[in-house]
Amino acid sequence: MIPHARRALAVAIVAGVTLGASAVVAEAKTSPTTTPTAAPTPKRWDPRIAPIAHEVEKLRKLQFEHPVAVKFLTDKAFEKKVAVDKGKLTAADKRQAKQSQSQLRAVGLIGPDVDLLDATSSLQKSGVLAYYENATKSITVKGTKLDDIATKVTLAHELTHALQDQHFDLTALERAAAKAHSSTVMRTIIEGDAVRIQHDYVDTLSKADQTAYEHESSDQSDQARTEASDAGVPEALSVFFEAPYDLGPLMLDAVIAKQKIAGIDKLFEHPPTSDSAYLTPSTLLDGSKFESVSAPKVRSGEKRLGQPDSFGAFALYQVLASRIDPADALKAADGWGGDAMVTFRRGTTTCLRSAFVGRDRGDTATIGAALTQWAKAMPAGAAKVETGKQVVLTACDPGAAATEAPNRALTALILAATRDELFLEVLKQGIDVPVAVCTSDTLVRDPVFTPILQALTENPNAAPDDETLAGLRSRVAEVFVGCRRSGS
Repeated sequence: MIPHARRALAVAIVAGVTLGASAVVAEAKTSPTTTPTAAPTPKRWDPRIAPIAHEVEKLRKLQFEHPVAVKFLTDKAFEKKVAVDKGKLTAADKRQAKQSQSQLRAVGLIGPDVDLLDATSSLQKSGVLAYYENATKSITVKGTKLDDIATKVTLAHELTHALQDQHFDLTALERAAAKAHSSTVMRTIIEGDAVRIQHDYVDTLSKADQTAYEHESSDQSDQARTEASDAGVPEALSVFFEAPYDLGPLMLDAVIAKQKIAGIDKLFEHPPTSDSAYLTPSTLLDGSKFESVSAPKVRSGEKRLGQPDSFGAFALYQVLASRIDPADALKAADGWGGDAMVTFRRGTTTCLRSAFVGRDRGDTATIGAALTQWAKAMPAGAAKVETGKQVVLTACDPGAAATEAPNRALTALILAATRDELFLEVLKQGIDVPVAVCTSDTLVRDPVFTPILQALTENPNAAPDDETLAGLRSRVAEVFVGCRRSGS
């Protein structure tokens, strides 16, 4: 996960710059593979857990209906618990994993030698300190003692999940999301809320404990990323895993800025189905509507595999950003207005076909142009793009001819997260959504932002030097005024 300390970047950029009517004149952020039986509900809290649980109640403004069981495991037992046990996978599980692997190769996110099950197992083991299970209504913790700040903060996160489950029924929400092809946005709401409370919990700690946590969190983040890299996990997979934790809190804080805490509960009660909600959080606030797109047809010589699905705005962004300029990819994905996807087999080759529309004709054209540019950077013959009222992408698994994506997936995640952080900070000053969108979009495309993005990609813990930060900050008021005058 991108370190919490980086959230300070957007605050630092906007700090000291008052945006508003007066300024116009003056300035001109796992679950295991097994499903165990439910744990007995304890009558009272574990004394070590109770203070954290009570703080979570205050921060989330919800009360626990009953205590939650917390089990502590040795490091070895914990890692075994969260790892993917290939021996327990069904034939259907293995077929699905193979198909997903082919889909990811087809869109250029992984190379020819990636084992998706091994990569997933490595991701679930790296950096995980605890997890909450809907099935058992319990939390499992890595380690036999609760003696470090990072584990206590992680418990605040997992206790938030328990609180969500008691009030909103996470299992029912996840089942409904799966039927609506919106599991990713549902997961982002769930994880974003927990990360938000985790951050708020850190703010309740002493300054010494906050400093200790930032160091521990930074070290664990670096270690987890190193472990994943050493295990051969493609960065694109790590980014898909991280995105709900990094973009989710920003989406929810944007909702709070306009709708207060009640807006968060409404998201659980009536979840959005488009992942534009977390890639482009302004869509939750400006009444954006998305189109229901009919699944594209399979053609002569093709055999459909499974049911139609959705490609999604975030996957579109990640795919595009892997081979074209991330800022151009983000602009195209921001204009996503709906899609439908089918997977099929052509001979022995697995392929996918997705039909996209933008939120207007201009957005559709932008998506088409971006996908056409992306397809030219793919292995010859691997992808075809057809443009018109819809943009239809057909991509097939190139197998051994697959190539690694030339662009860093982490760069794309950091660009989107920083843009959304800036949007949030401007929004908090009472600025209208369109002006906040224009300001944040313009700032992350400014040449002054480029060295910051490059530095953060190399080291997400890095703090921009004062001169670079001052250069971008000096642009804030100027950009804001331009956006305000243009009526954005």
